[in-house]
Amino acid sequence: MVDPDMFPYVEVVVDIPAVGDRRFTYELPCACHLPYGAKVQVPFGRTQAEGYVVGRGRDKPDFDVKSVSAVYDLRFLPPGELLDLGKALKQYYVSSVASFWRYLWPPLVRRKRLEPGMVLGRPISAGQGTVGAWKAPELTELDSFARSVFVQGPAASRWEYYFERMEHALSSGLGVIVLVPDIRKLGSAVRHLESRFGPVAVIHSDLRGSTRRENWLRLLEGRSGIAVGSRSAVFSPVRNLGLIVVDEEESHLYKAEESPRFNAATVARIRANLQGCQVLLGSFVPSVRIHYYMSKGELKNTGHHGTPAAISRCEAKSPCRAEPTWEDTSPWADRPTSEGLSACPDASVTYQVVSMLGTKRGLTISKHLHLALRDIFHDGERAVLFLNRRGTSSALVCCDCGSTVMCPRCSVSLAYHARETLMVCHTCGYREPPPLECPVCRGFTWRQVGYGIDRMESEFKKRFPGVPIFLLDQDTKAPEDAVARFGSSEPSCLLCTQMVLGFELPPFTGLGVVSCDSLLSFPDYSAPEQVFKLLMDLVHLLKCSGGNPQKQFLVQTLNPQHHAVRGVQDPEAFYTVEAENRAVLSYPPFGSLFKLEFSGKHQDKVKQLAEEFAREVEARSGDIRVLGPGPAPKARVRGRYRWIVVLKSRSKQELSQVVSQVMDGVSQSQVRITVDTEEPFGIG
Repeated sequence: MVDPDMFPYVEVVVDIPAVGDRRFTYELPCACHLPYGAKVQVPFGRTQAEGYVVGRGRDKPDFDVKSVSAVYDLRFLPPGELLDLGKALKQYYVSSVASFWRYLWPPLVRRKRLEPGMVLGRPISAGQGTVGAWKAPELTELDSFARSVFVQGPAASRWEYYFERMEHALSSGLGVIVLVPDIRKLGSAVRHLESRFGPVAVIHSDLRGSTRRENWLRLLEGRSGIAVGSRSAVFSPVRNLGLIVVDEEESHLYKAEESPRFNAATVARIRANLQGCQVLLGSFVPSVRIHYYMSKGELKNTGHHGTPAAISRCEAKSPCRAEPTWEDTSPWADRPTSEGLSACPDASVTYQVVSMLGTKRGLTISKHLHLALRDIFHDGERAVLFLNRRGTSSALVCCDCGSTVMCPRCSVSLAYHARETLMVCHTCGYREPPPLECPVCRGFTWRQVGYGIDRMESEFKKRFPGVPIFLLDQDTKAPEDAVARFGSSEPSCLLCTQMVLGFELPPFTGLGVVSCDSLLSFPDYSAPEQVFKLLMDLVHLLKCSGGNPQKQFLVQTLNPQHHAVRGVQDPEAFYTVEAENRAVLSYPPFGSLFKLEFSGKHQDKVKQLAEEFAREVEARSGDIRVLGPGPAPKARVRGRYRWIVVLKSRSKQELSQVVSQVMDGVSQSQVRITVDTEEPFGIG
């Protein structure tokens, strides 16, 4: 007797971007039941590919079919609501369902080869998936803030609120997901969660594969009710999910760098809307988008209306000694804080904008910054210098012919790192020793262009030879040790990049931003917001460091009147100006923007497909504005040429429909198309 549930053929979508959601039929070489969503290994072309079962068939196709090679352990079969989430995200991000279903399985899941005559019984978890009659909601429903609440305040205050809501969810028998953007901050979060709620399941990409797999299984089987992790933890198979916490919701680390370019904060909202749970979006400084939706009343908050209080203003004509005016206006100002989480003591911060217009070329420490540092060190206290640029110089230029040492794989110059005596590509990681002679003219005299923190270190040592200085960037081999040594020395200075925001620093009195102009010059409409957010985070780092309550914050800039620089003194003014600028050009949140990247090894084919795509979009819709195509700012990365097309429209639904239709009709096997549907887009 034939088991009616045993089908000899299955339809599979393979996890290969160029193939999309095309279904391929494979034969099952043995009597087995593979449920919807099962992960399999199948022969595809000359290789083996991972795929997922999306259908079953009993009748033999009228063409030759290959057999499924292996099936992955069905104990890890994702529940139906996660499979549905993958289908919704496929629609939202204009990608393939397989590209999202891969996140629903942990690494190192064992697979069993299927051999003729083998009998593979029905798995315990069979039937969790639902066959594809499910229909995804409209994009406006997926993107809604209806189940979201914004939590604004210092870290300790936010976490106290998170803990209250988590206790309520857990006492009601519901599961919880907690997202932290930076893996370096996970340790502290896990310790505080476990001290309150017992063991939690940690999920992030740096975990050993077997540990991540076992934590995943604990969640799937209901043996753990709290998942804590970074970006990928948003896909955790938590049972009876009732709450998702997204701390620092505006962080760029939540955005995936590879296709599909999802944002975990957005995925959290979409999952909440599909599964009927709540999302807490927390931040010290709301993003422009969050601020806009709160002002419209579409996003609820916990009661703190407005923005962080501005710090006192101090002009750049003299060292900053003005009376401070920063106040903690958060609704939790009188609530107890959690030990180890960044609490804000009663510190006052003065703000000084130092104009670098008309100053000597190559000067990295202005007179005003020098005097402020001198006073801090004279009092035996610590200071932090911030420069978000690694290495010694941005490039080496031949003094004889003017040629620049370039990366052989990318269209960017190699940065010089004196600390390691290396030329480094900050795009692909390529490294080589500095050239002895110019490969173009055989000259041997080089000039360093631009400066990084290594060069900054040299200038600092000349100005303050008796003050120890410690470096904190991606090239620092033991960053925790650098922070510890900084804290054990008085006076001392920490010279750092944006990496510092992942650490809790010992008390220090002053923070100087050497430059923020490179970020302001990026060809990205969100650059002002990134600068404003960075400066606010640095101010918060200074204010919460303890020690001397009279603190100084100095910013050197060639754009002293820019609203992002002045916004630290008046955040509401920043949001007003930024909203006006975006509204005029219909940039998010006043419109929708898609960025499409075309890449391949042959520039002519990449350019041809980008131009064809742009023409097709213009022919299908007059409401979509097409910008480009044109070469990407980094026109070549890792040996692949890149062209960009930007699409603007008032309707994200229209953009998704038109892009999907055009992608189905326009293809080129040697050119990869990557669709990016939300900020931060970056300038890559």
